[in-house]
Amino acid sequence: MLVLAFLAFLTLPRQFQVLVVENVDERHITRASWLFPLYLLAINLFVIPIAMAGLLLPAGNPDPDSFVLTLPLSAGLDGLPLLVFIGGLSAATGMVIVETIALSTMVSNQLVMPLLLRSKRLHLSSQGELAGWLLGIRRVAIVLILLLGYLYHALIGDSYSLVTIGLVSFAAACQFAPAMLIGLYWRGATRRGAALG
Repeated sequence: MLVLAFLAFLTLPRQFQVLVVENVDERHITRASWLFPLYLLAINLFVIPIAMAGLLLPAGNPDPDSFVLTLPLSAGLDGLPLLVFIGGLSAATGMVIVETIALSTMVSNQLVMPLLLRSKRLHLSSQGELAGWLLGIRRVAIVLILLLGYLYHALIGDSYSLVTIGLVSFAAACQFAPAMLIGLYWRGATRRGAALG
């Protein structure tokens, strides 16, 4: 499970978007190389105590996904669950935004633009026109990605827990890990080998 999470962290599109595409200074990567693991450690210090307290709740069989909401409610703290909900909504919204932008950039740069440039149907008179095309393609891709996400939720979302859906997406992203890691460290790696793998 730990290896799966580590490999998913390396291969998810949002990591590339934040570390490479949106990075404006190389020193940020150096700082993140030691600060980000500390951040992950700090936010996970509370996971085990919250999980243990949630399992001790007298509510029968509470949902582990909602421990951070049910614990304050069972203690009579009515304002804290609202704050937790707003924080969770903010984190989820930020993740969806970054992931959608990353995927739309990948769709426009790796799928649509190469097809348009090969087809020779794209007659551009200036670079501003190319920027306009890219922006339009990315906007359409964002709408399609969000619609696909909603369709997934409508068809499958209520059938499985949040943890199960997350593990399936982690496992899917991990399929790219061997090609990515071998491609980084072995000069003899080829695109054909990565595709066959």
